Amino acid sequence: MLTEQEALELLDNVEWRLSHLYKIKTKEKKLQILVPNKVQEHYRRERTNKDIILKARQLGVSTEKLIEYLDDTISHRNTNTAIIAHRREKVQSLFEIVKLAFEKLPSQLKPRVSYDNRNELTFPDLNSKIYVTMDTRAEMVHNLHISEIDFMRNPESILLAALESVPIDGRISIESTANGIGILYDLWTDEKSEFKKHFYNWLWDKSYRIKTDKGFDELREEYKQLAQQYGLIPDAPERFEMDKEQLSFYISKIRRHRKMVVQEYPLTDLEAFITSGRTVFSANDLQKHQPIEPLEVRYGNLQIWEYPLKGFFYTIGVDTSEGLGQDNAIIDVLNAYTGYQAAEMATNDIAPDELARYVILIGKYYNNGLIVPEINGSGISTLDKIKYVYGNIYQRRTIDTRTKEQRQSLGWKTTGLTKPRLVNDLEEAIREQYITINSKDTLNECKTFARTEESNKHGYGAEGSKKDDRVIALGLAYQGIKYVPHMKAPKSEAQKRLEEYVKAKKLEAMFPERTPVITARDRHKQFIRLRDKYKT
Repeated sequence: MLTEQEALELLDNVEWRLSHLYKIKTKEKKLQILVPNKVQEHYRRERTNKDIILKARQLGVSTEKLIEYLDDTISHRNTNTAIIAHRREKVQSLFEIVKLAFEKLPSQLKPRVSYDNRNELTFPDLNSKIYVTMDTRAEMVHNLHISEIDFMRNPESILLAALESVPIDGRISIESTANGIGILYDLWTDEKSEFKKHFYNWLWDKSYRIKTDKGFDELREEYKQLAQQYGLIPDAPERFEMDKEQLSFYISKIRRHRKMVVQEYPLTDLEAFITSGRTVFSANDLQKHQPIEPLEVRYGNLQIWEYPLKGFFYTIGVDTSEGLGQDNAIIDVLNAYTGYQAAEMATNDIAPDELARYVILIGKYYNNGLIVPEINGSGISTLDKIKYVYGNIYQRRTIDTRTKEQRQSLGWKTTGLTKPRLVNDLEEAIREQYITINSKDTLNECKTFARTEESNKHGYGAEGSKKDDRVIALGLAYQGIKYVPHMKAPKSEAQKRLEEYVKAKKLEAMFPERTPVITARDRHKQFIRLRDKYKT
């Protein structure tokens, strides 16, 4: 039996209250005290006042935040708590969680409540309230939870208004499954964000498993075929240490959701976002390329990952812009022998003719590499400046409209026929690792590069307001590699010396009486010796 002092100490402990006082309705249709599951337990240890939670379906994150904020609301005076839902029907279901948890509290712990509003609990004696809505009101909010932000109609405007309603020391949590490349992706990838990021994949839930009579090896082979068909992580069972019941569950979800399984049941955060079915580059293929810091940055924005190697050939893709501070102009350099991304320059404030100076400078620096400029729009101005002082420029075949004869024209022209070739070739190069991408910004643009119906994009472009300039420049550089004849990588000095040594040793064995230097007479004598040998 607890003493009064011990009971007061327990009631004063937030973590104890959250795990012993509030009741919820479970998946099994039972009413029971909220005993934190693995996700809820981990989140309680890691939470801050500003959190973003990216998750698989039905892990209990919303319930956890609603109970946490309800507890804070009835434990402190003058506290306003707002829960923002993404759909009208979800407003009611989320409020039912709050209402049930409050009503099932021991009566002596419940403050006086008023039900003035359908989806609001007001506590007059505390001057506090908690409500569920689809947007915030024009009032201060001390606890704010936004549920499924990636599925809201106008998430940017809702988020802006909601965040501004919270004081500096207030609490904000944003929780959602991913819905392609949207506002949640922007928040998640913002390295300077004030929010702490938490990711929970479906493996955190112990109930996500299906009993099966199949062996693990049989299930793994079944999964490999599905992974190849839908672009999933090929070694997921081994990498994530699944048991056969988890793998059986995952296979069942793949068969139901197909490509969209990575939205509902993601294994990695990157996989969660690339779900639309329109994205060109799969999450699994992009994970083969890991960004690294450049060796040097020149001219303010030229990142260098490889200095020019003697005897090596380079290709330089150039995607131009108007230089008006909007789209970027990109210069991308690939080692033609290894496919290694050697350098990248991005700028949005350099005019097309001035950009030509940087293109020429970088081209000469990288062993007079092959320049592949896109000539659509402002690209013509850039090409006009390059072609009079630089000779190694990509040429395409065209048909003279007057004579109907084939001729060579400078630069790459993007059309409804050539863009699919550029994109498909680049997709293969990334998937098969014919090239190595070092730029973090390029990889980010690849994640949002998708098939589109927009007429001015020739079938492909960035999703939403994202950019694709780096993708195009990289594709142009790769077309340069395909354009030049097949070449072997130059031999190093060590390789050359070794081959000369081996050759000299062979000559010594063939002509022991002579020096390794062989003359035409020596070759003739050897021929006579071999001829006489085989005559006898």
